[in-house]
Amino acid sequence: MAALLALLFTLVSCDNRQSQIVGKWKLAANPSGTVWEFKADKSVEMSGRKGRYSFGDQSRLKVQTQSATFVYQLNISEDRMTLTEPDGTRTQLERVK
Repeated sequence: MAALLALLFTLVSCDNRQSQIVGKWKLAANPSGTVWEFKADKSVEMSGRKGRYSFGDQSRLKVQTQSATFVYQLNISEDRMTLTEPDGTRTQLERVK
């Protein structure tokens, strides 16, 4: 029973992150700069570079492009997204309305 509840919680958590991330996001420090677009089919585009994204455990986000793979700690609060790299570097994004 506990395993079933844990699986259900994980599925609901992934669906929630999925619905929160979909849309266009711009760099908070440079609003005229790079726009990241996360789509419902788990594709992502950043400045013409296309890739795929997936969610891991502990609020991790993995972004894969042809040239590189990035793993971030993900935090979304309303219209702000924070991506934290393993070295602690943070990228702040704001939802494009």
